[in-house]
Amino acid sequence: MKVLLVSPDYPQTFWSFNRVLRMTGKKTLSPPLGLITVAALLPNDWQLELIDMAFQSISEKQWRDCDLVFLSGMAVQAHGILQVIEEAKKRGKTVVVGGPWVFHYPEDALTAGADIVVRGEAETTIDQLLAALAEGRSGIVIHSQEKADLAQSPVPRFDLLDIQSYANMAVQFSRGCPFQCEFCDITLMLGRRVRNKTPEQILAELQSLYDLGWRRWVFLVDDNFIGNITMAKALLKKLIPWMEERKRPFGFYTQASVNMGSDKQLLDQMYKAGFFRVFLGIETPDEESLIGAKKFQNVHADLDKVCLEITKAGFQIIAGAIIGFDNEKPGAGNRLVEFARRNHIPELFTSLLQVGPCTDLCNRMEREKRLLTLDYQYLSNQTGLINFVPTRPISEIVEEYIYVYRTLYEPKEFIKRAYECFALMDPPKIKKPFQLPYLLELRAVAITILRQGLLYPSRNTFWKYFFKALWNFPARFDRYITACVEAEHYFDFRETIYREIQSQMRDMDEETKSRCFATEPLSPVSGSVAS
Repeated sequence: MKVLLVSPDYPQTFWSFNRVLRMTGKKTLSPPLGLITVAALLPNDWQLELIDMAFQSISEKQWRDCDLVFLSGMAVQAHGILQVIEEAKKRGKTVVVGGPWVFHYPEDALTAGADIVVRGEAETTIDQLLAALAEGRSGIVIHSQEKADLAQSPVPRFDLLDIQSYANMAVQFSRGCPFQCEFCDITLMLGRRVRNKTPEQILAELQSLYDLGWRRWVFLVDDNFIGNITMAKALLKKLIPWMEERKRPFGFYTQASVNMGSDKQLLDQMYKAGFFRVFLGIETPDEESLIGAKKFQNVHADLDKVCLEITKAGFQIIAGAIIGFDNEKPGAGNRLVEFARRNHIPELFTSLLQVGPCTDLCNRMEREKRLLTLDYQYLSNQTGLINFVPTRPISEIVEEYIYVYRTLYEPKEFIKRAYECFALMDPPKIKKPFQLPYLLELRAVAITILRQGLLYPSRNTFWKYFFKALWNFPARFDRYITACVEAEHYFDFRETIYREIQSQMRDMDEETKSRCFATEPLSPVSGSVAS
């Protein structure tokens, strides 16, 4: 069999970094880890070719030569998935679709022409899939309720990637999450029991990347890296000497729950192993909203203390935040801005609350007859409006949302927080060998200095903190400059947020307007610049 493994393109999101990727000569952020994991499960004598449509297209020769087309993607890639199905069926190809989007919308993929839809983890469905293909079956959904034993999961086929086109590589250590946040679908797809690969498996995957010549960042894509802290520490214990023996070839970042901040041993081990950034699901500093969303792990945590301890330990925090919770008090946007300021968090990944399919939030909204749509055009994208009737006027929520982006990603504001973040750090001492920058990385730094140091009105602020950083923490100066380079994306994306959200507000139909504007609008957030 000749198989095309296709990852469809996606629109601009908080994670796109289009502008920064152009500056650094990279094509896209991270590889399609799901597809190259599936590839490792397919028969050895099959011929496989990966197409990442974030920067590649499918030629007529590739269409002509393949027997099968395998597709996978998230909700934000839904329209890309449907387009590829259509193109494949025009050419008479057999199409198999898997991944998070089709888990929720299998019928949409079948209606579009997909032959086989796979719901569930590849390790538990691969035998059924191969049998169905051998029998020539079509129009079916393969679904396994069984959860994969990750100790049997193979090393992904990293060799299929155009590896130098990516800014980061990706590996997965665990699946599942022990928590029960109302808005999240992770436990639905992957379960509440955290399952892990062995430390030896992860080291084998990292060795594969090392042998292919990869150096720089690796994203551990786990929804919660410390979902099983015992297993996380077991991995770190072996990862630390592995990294030291190879002169620390990688820098890691991952996602974790806030209890990370209460375990100093864990923080020290993660830093020594090469972890430098972490995404924390903060959601909101409002306790009532956390309780309503069943984010109980955050309710009793002192979130300010958590952020302080994690930052001091040497980690740059990306804080996830949401606006639009039920019974949210006016001024939520301003409270998020103040939270980011006092905790010196450069990146606040903020979204409007959206109802995802089959979540507890979805079930509740359907019971309360408040669900407006489950159109996946904007799901998982920060440019998407709230898709349910909120408990306060949508105009007020949107104004606060735009205020967050317009305020936090104003250049002076961002540069100051980034400096304060790195100045606060006091991590364990590690021997960090010099790593020669790539030419294109130096080019990106030069472009950043030109823009922020000469062209932007904030240039005086840029130079003030540039020299302070160079003087006060030279060992972390490279990380500070990297944050300044990445800021170019955020400066651009805040205008995308404003443009897209305002467009959707204008296009809202009259019935939706009457429901979402039903409450008398309250006073706008103090200091808002959204207008």
